[in-house]
Amino acid sequence: MAQHQPFIQDFLEGKPKVFTALYGTIFPNVLRYIQQHGGDKAAAEDVFHNALVHLYVKLKKDALHIQSFENYLFIVCRNLWRREMSKKRVTKLADATLVAETMEQSQFYIEQGQWDLYREKLLELSQNCREVLHKLLKGVSYAQLVKQLGYASETVARQRVFKCKSKLIALIKADKRYIRLRN
Repeated sequence: MAQHQPFIQDFLEGKPKVFTALYGTIFPNVLRYIQQHGGDKAAAEDVFHNALVHLYVKLKKDALHIQSFENYLFIVCRNLWRREMSKKRVTKLADATLVAETMEQSQFYIEQGQWDLYREKLLELSQNCREVLHKLLKGVSYAQLVKQLGYASETVARQRVFKCKSKLIALIKADKRYIRLRN
């Protein structure tokens, strides 16, 4: 699926081909995740639809830079489902439920804000650092990093990972939103 500005523009314009692609490639993963975590197809459809609305509003409101539209959408779906599951555990008392739902929504927006800050700062890293961290998150071993990226040894690969992580952490902590999101 395209990850570029034209794809996002088509999404914002509501072009059917975009939604067909999203439902064909991302929805099956969302459905599988929700079914594995106590939900059914109807719940997955609701979550997916709500995530699309959330993403649409976020893209219209902010200049959001998304490196992987698919990953971002899946994470929004996952967070929405976690919130939904948390709501089901809340006591049925009307006041307690209202307070809990408000807190859950607040927590969702905080987590989403943290994710957005992380993604934004990740894009500020060098291409090499982004590639190294992406591979590491995908479970690539240090030995594989050496082969794939041409490092001299696993020690060099570990040092590069450490430097990239440190740089990302420094960028995040230097942003004025970090303290607000942390608290």
